[in-house]
Parts: sequence; C-alpha cells; structure tokens
Amino acid sequence: MGTSNWQNISYCVELLRQISPASVLDIGVGFGRWGMLCREFLDVWSGRVFRKDWKVRVEGIEIFPKNIDRYHSYFYDKIHIADAFEFIPSSSPGEYDLMIMGDVLEHFDKEKAVTLLNASIARGKHVLLNIPIGSEWPQGTVYGNEFETHRSIWTTEELDAFPVKAKRHFKDYINRDFSTYLFSSE
Repeated sequence: MGTSNWQNISYCVELLRQISPASVLDIGVGFGRWGMLCREFLDVWSGRVFRKDWKVRVEGIEIFPKNIDRYHSYFYDKIHIADAFEFIPSSSPGEYDLMIMGDVLEHFDKEKAVTLLNASIARGKHVLLNIPIGSEWPQGTVYGNEFETHRSIWTTEELDAFPVKAKRHFKDYINRDFSTYLFSSE
C-alpha cells in the first residue's frame, strides 16, 4: 500500500492549518495518511471530535482498488476509484479548497504530470504537492501495483515555474532530496 516519507509531516500540517480548507481531495489515497491528518487537524483539533460534528469534506482518489481497506471509510467521506488524470479535469472548478498530491506526480510521465498539475491548480484553490527531487528515486511495480512505477523525474527549477505560494525542501532518511510545494492560482 502506497506510503511516503515522514520528515515533512509537521510542515504539511502547518500548511493545512493555515489554509483551513472546507473540502479536500487526496489524490492517490494509498495508506490514507493525508485523510487521517486532514481529519485530525482540520476537524478534531478544531473541537469537532465526533463524526457527527465533522464539517470538512475529505474525499480521495485511488486508482488501485486493493489499496482501499475498511478503515479508510472512517477518515474519508468518499473515495473515488479512478485515474486522477481523467477525474481531475472532469471535476468542477472550486469543488475542492485543497488538493493533495502526496508522492503522486512522479508516477505519471512528464507530459501527463504537467497536464494533471495544471488542471489541479486550475480547479482547486490550493494544491499541496510532496515529491521526490532528482534521479535518486527509481521505483518499478511494487506489491503487484504497476501504478507505483516512477515515470518522471523532477527538479525544483521545473516546479518553481508553477504558481508557488510556499515551499520547503527536505532530506529523507537516506539523504535523498524531496520537496513540499503549495501552489495556488489565487
């Protein structure tokens, strides 16, 4: 089941709290980290502890149905089994205050990834992107999931060309570069 680095979690939570979105789309649900963190820090930390009091709409997209388990339904209001490349352009502009791509963009070839990122920025108020930087991140099919293959390599120079609202760079536990970007067309 898809997961990623932890070194940027506190920075991402800080950004979540600053944005305070009423609606979130987690693109590439995987293990469900972002659904859990959104639910905790956008609802529970705002005093809405019980499900009946939750106000933030947290949805997800997952292309590999085997990644979804029963526990996901506790944190997500809805999970769409779909290809993000097809789903995002069909969503209504402004439907989501925040779209999260937690280690997703590198799973698309560069042309499709750029199209997906532009569509996400155009349709969401904010896009939170976590992404490996450079060529130190080769990955093929994992646990029978061909969608886990890394199909593109990214540089900070390429990502800086998008409408950056905030960014921070990190090192993982074996000293590889990765970054968190917050994009906004506002």
